[in-house]
Amino acid sequence: MRLESHPAITLRQIWHFVVAAETGTMTEAARRLHMAPSAISMSVSELERIVGAELCIKRKSKGLTLTSTGRAVFQQARQLLDLADEIASLSKGDRPNLRGPLTVGCYMTLGPTIIPPMLAGFAEQCPHVDVDFVEGYHEDLQQRLLDGSLDAAFLYDADVSPALKTAPLASADPYVLVSAKHPLHGAGEVSLKDIAQDPLIFFDAAPISNRILDMFRAAGITPDILHRSRSYATVRSLVASGRGVAVLFQQPRLEAPYEELQVMLKPLASTRASAHDPVTVSLAWPSSTRLNARAQAWIDVAVELFG
Repeated sequence: MRLESHPAITLRQIWHFVVAAETGTMTEAARRLHMAPSAISMSVSELERIVGAELCIKRKSKGLTLTSTGRAVFQQARQLLDLADEIASLSKGDRPNLRGPLTVGCYMTLGPTIIPPMLAGFAEQCPHVDVDFVEGYHEDLQQRLLDGSLDAAFLYDADVSPALKTAPLASADPYVLVSAKHPLHGAGEVSLKDIAQDPLIFFDAAPISNRILDMFRAAGITPDILHRSRSYATVRSLVASGRGVAVLFQQPRLEAPYEELQVMLKPLASTRASAHDPVTVSLAWPSSTRLNARAQAWIDVAVELFG
């Protein structure tokens, strides 16, 4: 970088422009920043002069509308403010000083197990960060990470886009869920051959669904899929009613003991170790995006809690 030719853009100009763009009007931006609207307008005008292009169109009835250049500047300005915030946080040296928003995602079935302790643990160390979380499935979460609407997400580390980085946290072993009245309810462990003739209540959400089918294929068994569902609660209820058995990986937190729910949890006996390897639960984030201090702290706390 050549400092002698670097434009005289200040963080204050960037800050005023971002707040104005987010709020939609100079007046609202001034109210939030406790400044006069003329001061905000002056900062934005000066930034436009330096950039050499109009960044927003001001209409009394519609507020601010960003131009194409304004939208590009807005995205880079947000990143610049995040970086400045990270530098300030590093200088303070501890997590309690972090402030601002953080939006994270979680694979639907992992939510009850991971989100409550994660929110509690993170709040203890970063009390001023406003965390919002989104539950979803594999492809949806990856797309949200790549389009920038999520800072990080908990998901299974399988079929993950090469554009994402992951930090492994824990492993999940396969197990079989049978009705309390099933002939195998008293068995210590159950193999896929033991349930080959049973109708399968299939948890139909990638990448777990792919792993389950791979296990049956490796065992030389074609499962008799009776029902498909993306809900653990629905799968569990169908098994409890005697409609079939299920093969799952994640052991969800339940509102009552398994016995009261009329299902039994059985470890899956492994006859081909490579097919029955556990799956890894990881935290993922975009490899092309520099993590802000809040997202980095979220990752660090997750590794401390679950790694």
